[in-house]
Amino acid sequence: MLKAIALDMDNTLLNSNKEISVTNRDVLRYLNRKGIRVILCSGRPFATLKPFLDELHVTKNDDVCVCFNGGLVRLVRDHTVIKANTLSKEQIKPVYDLVKENGFKLDIVAEDEVYSLTEFGKSSYQTMIPKQMPFIDTTFSKVPAKLPIFKVVVAGEPAMIDAASDAAQSLKQLTVTRSRRTLLEILPPNVNKMNGLKAALNFYRIPREQLAAFGDEENDKDMLEYAGIGVAMGNAIPEIKQIADITVGSNDDDGVANYLIDYFQISPTAIRL
Repeated sequence: MLKAIALDMDNTLLNSNKEISVTNRDVLRYLNRKGIRVILCSGRPFATLKPFLDELHVTKNDDVCVCFNGGLVRLVRDHTVIKANTLSKEQIKPVYDLVKENGFKLDIVAEDEVYSLTEFGKSSYQTMIPKQMPFIDTTFSKVPAKLPIFKVVVAGEPAMIDAASDAAQSLKQLTVTRSRRTLLEILPPNVNKMNGLKAALNFYRIPREQLAAFGDEENDKDMLEYAGIGVAMGNAIPEIKQIADITVGSNDDDGVANYLIDYFQISPTAIRL
């Protein structure tokens, strides 16, 4: 029997309007009340996850979330860090050089703010991130030397991200993953959602066999393979559907909730309580 549910956010739990549907919300609130651990596992910073954690009532003292694609695992109620991996400015210099050489655009993401390198032109990343994260327009030389960096991102049209992904394969010491068709993320070594979930499950003392993980994109692959049940959304890319144990409805059709209702045999009356 499942004891934990790990959920990617964009295009998985969130619909096309970037909202949690009423059905998804009510089912997850119900399972949370019943003691099933609901773990948001996203590339997003914590500040942009918090409103959704509040909406789902995932706010207990020991509730955990996974941010930055596994780069930060922390308690929801306070600033207790279970696991954190960051990059230094020196470590991302090869990324800066690659972007400069190829004409891409770059944003540097710290825990509480984003440094947007306007020397390459403004990227579209700010349109993807809610207003909880302040953006600072700057140049690479002005980024604080000792800033702990959770990730750097290249945002743009899918064709540009295809090119950026190919070019980034030269960054052998870093983790490169695509979290959307329009977003490439460069992370510290060995950072991924699977390793973030390992830390979360170790904290809860829950074996991975009792975990279901839901996702749709390249950066969800390792956690779906790791989980006892890997669930691909109906709108997932083909590679994710291929490795998943099951494919459910899309993010606009309450795919998460409908699977959980069936698995846990939840009655409509119970959900509304």
